[in-house]
Amino acid sequence: MDKLRKLPFKVLFYLGFLIVLIFLGLSYWQLTSHYDDTNNLEKLTKYENILEVSITDVNSLSEYQYIKFHEDISLLHTWLLRSRVHNGQNGYNRIDLISDSYSNYMVVNRGWVPLDFDLDSIDKYEKSKYIGKLMSYNTQTIGQDDVPQSDYLFRIDKSFIENDKNIALQKYYLTLTEECGINIECINLTEPYDAPHLSYAFQWLFFAICLTIVILRKNKLI
Repeated sequence: MDKLRKLPFKVLFYLGFLIVLIFLGLSYWQLTSHYDDTNNLEKLTKYENILEVSITDVNSLSEYQYIKFHEDISLLHTWLLRSRVHNGQNGYNRIDLISDSYSNYMVVNRGWVPLDFDLDSIDKYEKSKYIGKLMSYNTQTIGQDDVPQSDYLFRIDKSFIENDKNIALQKYYLTLTEECGINIECINLTEPYDAPHLSYAFQWLFFAICLTIVILRKNKLI
């Protein structure tokens, strides 16, 4: 304790180790994110036996379940999800609002369409097969707020769509993996974005170690 009182750089010692703890926390967070992504990727790319379900069954299923609907589905509305790239080309994801004959609603990410895609060209009475994976909704972030009554979205936000259309949605939305439609490119879920969480974890750990060495050397403790 006497040794700590005589530290030549007390502020650096106490403040520095607080920052070290923050760095270690960030490293741990990135490491756990890496393991979460690894587990989710395994589920996302695994195509087990497909389940034939109704829209109301979705709430009892788990994320990444591989399903298809066995009932008649109606297309109610379509949005374009902004800033999506496919094979180096800018475009959108086509996002559909569908329902069954009992007014149970669900959102479907049908796939990628080019920038010149015409919403008026959609045939709402065309019979489609809905086969794909269940996904969790996006969360609202700061900036790029979605606009009510617009044909465009920045994210697939459950609360926004429910409020905009005055409806209740299912627990998950569906991303189609096959038979997505004419001139629509299905999303390849076997090649998702691989975030560099592990490298970030080592980076924050390295910063923590370097700052610890600086603090100890400045205070002549090593």
